[in-house]
Amino acid sequence: MSIQRPSVNWTGLDGLEPGPGSIHDRIKTVLSTINYAPLEEAALRARRHANENLQENISCSISSSSFAYGFNNVVLEVAFSDGVYWVTRVQHSLEDGQDKSEDMASEIATMREVKARTNVPVPQVFAYDDSSLNKVGYPYVLMEYIPGRTLGGTIASQVPTHHLPKVARQLAEVLHKLYGLTFSTLGQIWGGEKEDDPVRIVSVGRPSHLPVATSLEWFFIQREAENRAALKAHPDDTDWRTACWILKTAISYIVVEQGLHGPFPLCHLDFHHGNLLFDDDYNLVGVIDWTQAQTVPMERFVVSPEFVTFPAGSAELNQKILDLRLLVREHFEELERIDGTRDGRPPMPLSQLFGTKRAEITHKCTYSFPHRALWDGRIVARHIFGDVVSWEQLVGVHGKLQLD
Repeated sequence: MSIQRPSVNWTGLDGLEPGPGSIHDRIKTVLSTINYAPLEEAALRARRHANENLQENISCSISSSSFAYGFNNVVLEVAFSDGVYWVTRVQHSLEDGQDKSEDMASEIATMREVKARTNVPVPQVFAYDDSSLNKVGYPYVLMEYIPGRTLGGTIASQVPTHHLPKVARQLAEVLHKLYGLTFSTLGQIWGGEKEDDPVRIVSVGRPSHLPVATSLEWFFIQREAENRAALKAHPDDTDWRTACWILKTAISYIVVEQGLHGPFPLCHLDFHHGNLLFDDDYNLVGVIDWTQAQTVPMERFVVSPEFVTFPAGSAELNQKILDLRLLVREHFEELERIDGTRDGRPPMPLSQLFGTKRAEITHKCTYSFPHRALWDGRIVARHIFGDVVSWEQLVGVHGKLQLD
């Protein structure tokens, strides 16, 4: 049976809206300026390195007629003449080039570590070059093609009800395995010069700096940065100042003392439907895009938009989300019973953190953006104070306080 090509459901530039600074224009520029011959040669070298018995007459072609894309990368099909397919991911966003280079190096090291220490379905990386000064002209990664598709929407809204228990079990298994992949410090995974060199944890975005030491420090640094950005846009607004104060105060409701010093699990920060590949029978066949993966406090590990209800969502959809959440938690409990031991894992079982009010507060405080601080602050205030304290009372007390 022939393997379905990666590009079978991809589109071209016609599917994107052109305009100054648009993703259409960025991708168009990249596709027209990539040096395809060196990229094809790199793919052939990597293929021969992976298979020393490969026939000499095997050729490779990379077409730009159709592609997949994300915020920072465009994905192209790598077609070998013997019917084997890979994919190559090429960066189309080259701002802050040094940071992007470090992100790519960390992502590759992370994927290799996950593949080596778990059976989480991660694409194999065959070769990469994180420099924009290479012969291709752009940073790129050559990796395994996993036949599968993203769901096109949230898991609860897209998975048929009779398949939901199976999907919940698979999500729980992946998260359970990653929760056991722990390190003593917080930060990004950083590999050595060689593929089999031991990894270490470095400060996020700053490999030369020491990592953050405690979970409290991790939450505080992130919240301070978000608050500064929010208040810069709304410097004299008492509602926004109150929201930022609440989100900062909420750290005391998030942090669990036992987990202050770790161990810290490796977290896929964007664990949602857009980065999960399923086959036609809803088997989870791939977890992709590990760009921002890092070790995190155990309280942050349980955050995912797939398990949070929507204030504006229908009762039917929100109930399905709650059903999914309950199924996942039940599978956590079962997996924890089977494991028996907690050696090397964070101090609190995943089942005791997942789907709790603490997790809801953590979600609003960390899986957010500065422009949403006011709305997130209002939601967190309701979680903490309920109906006992009104928003107007909070603004009256904290609206003019300095946060620094």
